[in-house]
Amino acid sequence: MKQSEAFFLDLISKGENEMIEFKIRLLNQHDIAKVLTAFANTTGGYLFIGIGDKGEIIGLSDEEALVTLTRLNNICSSILPYPFEVDKISIKGRKIVYVEIEKAPLAVEYLSTGNGEFYIRKGPKNIKVKTETKLFSVGANEIKPKGEIIGFVAMSFRDEEEPSLIDFFRSMLRSAKRTKLPIKLKRIDLAEGDFEISQQIMIEIKNANFVLADFTLNPHNVYFEVGFARGVEKPIIQTAKKGTPLQFDVRNWKTLFYRNATELEELLIPRLKEIYKSMTNQFDMNNSKYNKTLSNNE
Repeated sequence: MKQSEAFFLDLISKGENEMIEFKIRLLNQHDIAKVLTAFANTTGGYLFIGIGDKGEIIGLSDEEALVTLTRLNNICSSILPYPFEVDKISIKGRKIVYVEIEKAPLAVEYLSTGNGEFYIRKGPKNIKVKTETKLFSVGANEIKPKGEIIGFVAMSFRDEEEPSLIDFFRSMLRSAKRTKLPIKLKRIDLAEGDFEISQQIMIEIKNANFVLADFTLNPHNVYFEVGFARGVEKPIIQTAKKGTPLQFDVRNWKTLFYRNATELEELLIPRLKEIYKSMTNQFDMNNSKYNKTLSNNE
């Protein structure tokens, strides 16, 4: 819901803080990405364009406001795989463009900039952190294993075109093993038995807890499998080798881009831990609701 001018004036009067950032103009896309991901990884917040460092309401021309609105919307769409609000407002007769974003939901956290950097917000500053830090990597000793979860791997099988695909899959298996959690990855071409492959893929995805989709070589099968997985509401981890031109229907979702198998392995470990944590938390919630229902019926 669009807020009043008084609401925004009150926010701006508080100055830059953990949830507020000012920019006079939208110049450097990477700087904007740092702010957006820092907000998403911390508590959410507002980014105002057309405001000075000390809260001076400078404003934008009509043309600047239109260009800024379009650019900011495009940057947000490329980074945030969940809803956000970009709009322009008039404050004291001057045009301001802003974006409001919420903290990233568990299913997609944590978010990185286009070059794979992670940021959090501390006061008015964006702090770069490593994925190995406690905030972004839940240690195995901090998650109590509560049962095996299954990940269905969707990827290209055209290793004659990209021999490294074999290494990429092995790195996925290594990353699951290095979490020290009961995470099992399955791939359809390694499944035993005689079956119609399309039907079996849908069965495997339904039975899986999440899908690990690699878009290297832009294979048609992966787009089909991811579309089906979203339809049955499975959590998805998207990966792709750097330089892969993703199609429009997946490019706005969070994707882990990697240069080689080693980098893919390192990027996957914290994401697999987060998936496991969210899955086991959901199991606990479902069990709690089930036990409460039984208790009420006794």
